[in-house]
Amino acid sequence: MQEKINYYWRLFATANAYVFFGIGCVLAPLFVLPLYLFIRNQHTRQKTTRLLVHWTFRGYIHLLKLMRITDWEVQGIESLKRQGKLVISNHPTLLDVVFLIAFMPNADCIIKSGILKNPVMSVIVSLAGYIKNDGGPLLIEDAKKSLNCGNSLIIFAEGTRTKQDEEISFLRGAANIIIRTKTAPTPVIINCFPKTLSKGIKWYDIPNKKFNLTIRVLGEMEINRFLMLPASIGARELTNHMEVFFRKEVALNEH
Repeated sequence: MQEKINYYWRLFATANAYVFFGIGCVLAPLFVLPLYLFIRNQHTRQKTTRLLVHWTFRGYIHLLKLMRITDWEVQGIESLKRQGKLVISNHPTLLDVVFLIAFMPNADCIIKSGILKNPVMSVIVSLAGYIKNDGGPLLIEDAKKSLNCGNSLIIFAEGTRTKQDEEISFLRGAANIIIRTKTAPTPVIINCFPKTLSKGIKWYDIPNKKFNLTIRVLGEMEINRFLMLPASIGARELTNHMEVFFRKEVALNEH
């Protein structure tokens, strides 16, 4: 009986959490649009917007904890607060970017261009200066500019969430950015147990108990040997290296 009560409470709480997130997305532009009027400098405006998103997401994850939907543990959090970090992470759940931005005060990220079709989200994305994943030289140049400005850039090297019970598989885009900007990446390993909110799982398919996220921030990855190769070959070799590295690290912390 107690298990059923807990289940229905978490289902109710999860539904409300999605509603709160939606309401926040609708109301957020009302707070950020005045930035156009009072902050003329584009860099300052973007940094202020990202800070607002950071504190909003930080409040949201604490709300999830208060509602007993999830709990989390972060190792190496201080490293995420430093400027100019290129963060490479696996992507097991829908909430990964929310958690990472919640711990990174000046986080930039690469977003799908389709998000700009959403009139609500496009305001936040434009003001924050998030990078569109249009691909090619422009994406790499935008990533380089962001890092040079002292932003920390989050990249999910898989390009999308990991499918349940499938191995991590990286696209070459992350490695191309690393090689062509000559920036050593900081690996972030995310484990979720029980597994939930992965690709193909609906929000209402909640686990039989609250899920726990473990976020481990590791030391910068050594990339000199990949930089010595022609860029295309270096990106391919680095992609393979990161796949093996992440698969091993994720497996170390699986329950």
